[in-house]
Amino acid sequence: MKTSSFIRNVLTIAGSDSGGGAGIQADLKTITALGCFGMTVITAITAQNTLGVIDYMPVPLDMIEKQFDAVASDIPIHSAKTGMLANPDIVKLVAAKIKQYSINNCVVDPVMVAKGGSKLLSDDAIQSVIQHLIPVAHVVTPNIHEAEVLTGMTIKNINDMKDAAKKIYSFGAHYVVVKGGHLESDPSDVIYDGKDFTVLKNKRIETKNTHGTGCTFSSAIATYVAKGYSTIEAITKAKEFITKAITFSLPLGRGHGPTNHLVAIVNNEEKIHVVEEIQKAFSLLHAAKCGRMFLSGASNIAYTLPYVIDTSDIAMFPGGIIVYNDSIFRVKDPSFGVDHPMLLFMQKITPMHYRAAINIKNEIEYKINAQALGIPVYTSLNIDSLQQTTISENNRIICVEIKQDSMLYLIGNTPTEIAETLLKIKKTEHTHA
Repeated sequence: MKTSSFIRNVLTIAGSDSGGGAGIQADLKTITALGCFGMTVITAITAQNTLGVIDYMPVPLDMIEKQFDAVASDIPIHSAKTGMLANPDIVKLVAAKIKQYSINNCVVDPVMVAKGGSKLLSDDAIQSVIQHLIPVAHVVTPNIHEAEVLTGMTIKNINDMKDAAKKIYSFGAHYVVVKGGHLESDPSDVIYDGKDFTVLKNKRIETKNTHGTGCTFSSAIATYVAKGYSTIEAITKAKEFITKAITFSLPLGRGHGPTNHLVAIVNNEEKIHVVEEIQKAFSLLHAAKCGRMFLSGASNIAYTLPYVIDTSDIAMFPGGIIVYNDSIFRVKDPSFGVDHPMLLFMQKITPMHYRAAINIKNEIEYKINAQALGIPVYTSLNIDSLQQTTISENNRIICVEIKQDSMLYLIGNTPTEIAETLLKIKKTEHTHA
């Protein structure tokens, strides 16, 4: 469990990525996003983008040493991480400095090759990593390729990963995490602490935008360790962080885009806005006396955060919308993680990139009125079969008829926009009447 709430300091010792997706830039974004203060020792300057590394230049040894001394002599270092170290002399210097300043919580990411295939660690530096850097590591985080280089083994499955973790552990690290992103099967990670194995299972996320995943993962571990989490907790939470960052990765550039470090920050910033939007939509419908359109308790107004990980990222009214004659009421203010039948529907539509929905009674006049307004109406037998229904994402608002629960769901970008559309449907209803 974490032991303190004040801001902790994390040092990253790595190369600079001009494209911003990996290296020092990814580390600082991660450290900041997770609530710690980031400091740097820059070991190399790279010219790179999403397509690859154009060139790189190691920082002179005396300048690396001066950076390290400047930070460590003045600011407490609660944890550190290493990334690109380029050559044997840099590796030896960094390892010596970690020892000199007694940095016990150091995460070593043995960066060897960039996402585009460019080598970032010389062949003669690999032995230096084994002899000098891994022995000062609290955690070392090789991917399968790096683990193969470090051990001379061929890794094809979980058992091979465990064998490699044991050998890397023998080099002196306290914890070894062999990352399984390059497995042909699901990308499970193997943690070894010298006694026990922990396997972190995960499903593969189909995206080419994974630039900086190793940097982000290792700096997240260092940050959680600095915050007082146990090592296994820190690795597990870092895995959750990088999984979200990959799930909502950014399609920037023409090559391998970066992961998204801002998922939690953006979601937290949007929480108040989401609730206010639901309240605003409700007020519009309440003022217009729309009770006849809703099914008491079953109807609701739902709105998601920008990045939906699970049901806790979806807000709506607990108990739904309550109807009395032509008036609508609510039992409580909207909140997140509400247990309501509409929750399943929202989980089905979020992959379609629609964030809001309001459901009403399934009456023929509402479907006719919606179509008259240019809103396409789709039909599905039940919510579970919704994914088999071909729905265009080109319309700002669409209508989905779910026959099993006799409801119409208007889906759009915001609850207010949907509520305004419902008022037009209601007005059309009275015009026909």
